[in-house]
Amino acid sequence: MACLRLDPKVDVIEGMVQGARRSPDRPEGEYRFMTLARAKDPRILERGQDGGAVTALLAHGLDTGTLDGAVVAAPSDDIPWLDEPKLVRSSDELIATAGSRYTYCATPLGLRKAAEAKLKNVALVGVSCESTATRNFAAEGIKRWTRNVKLIIGLMCCETFDYEAFMVGKVQDELGIDLDDITKVNVKGKVIVSIKMRKDDIEIPLKEARPLSNEWCHHCPDFAAEHADISCGGLGMEGWTMVLVRSERGEEYFNRVVEAGLLELRRAEEEPAALEVLDRLARKQRERVGPNDPHAAAAYPTQQLLEAARAGSSNGRGS
Repeated sequence: MACLRLDPKVDVIEGMVQGARRSPDRPEGEYRFMTLARAKDPRILERGQDGGAVTALLAHGLDTGTLDGAVVAAPSDDIPWLDEPKLVRSSDELIATAGSRYTYCATPLGLRKAAEAKLKNVALVGVSCESTATRNFAAEGIKRWTRNVKLIIGLMCCETFDYEAFMVGKVQDELGIDLDDITKVNVKGKVIVSIKMRKDDIEIPLKEARPLSNEWCHHCPDFAAEHADISCGGLGMEGWTMVLVRSERGEEYFNRVVEAGLLELRRAEEEPAALEVLDRLARKQRERVGPNDPHAAAAYPTQQLLEAARAGSSNGRGS
């Protein structure tokens, strides 16, 4: 798990985000409120995942100047269905990256470009380990990479798939699907692959997909990205995003987007099945990692983040 590998200051991080440690009866982490949301912009609804709320939140910031950049996972220009970290500066650039691809991307590595561009108000979108790792930069006093991060949007995540094992080995080689023909991938109790010119989707049972996930994910206790300002996930719903607003900064930002009329909202209680999924997956993920998990500090890709930041500081580029 990235967090232990990076020696996280969990008490410091939780104080930074929520002002207090997580209560044991909140496996999904502390939050100020939760709601269901979806974008009103048809462009975002067409390309976004599960209601497009994350894209709508970021687009508003980029369009109004509240944000001057966002670091996100974007499709590779060269390799189909492989993500790469990308710094986007406009809502058009952002919308082009929308959607989920479910293979690991070390998105926070894109913060380096934001720092080099001297941006002052940057958002980061990442899964739970990336939210925690980025918070840990601040707790470690490595400000070069974090001083401009004004908003972290966390993505709920059980695991990510190994690109070579899942996309190439399973989808392309075993199932015979040309990766260039895939239009969408989603996970709703199973992996659903949508393909050009086909009315029916390909469905892959999770019991077949999970062995192809990244090993380090099995030692992560945080399903709901508890160290983000705002956490988002589909939770099996069609066309809606479950949003957990966690920090004061996240609440202020979310309310501005709502006041601008860019999001349609519903009460979270209107989707009891989604609430049950949130509770069940959050509890399951806490329980699968014991306090003495011998693998929790195993090698993890986001170790690169701390090493790069420390190297930058030691080379005189400052913290």
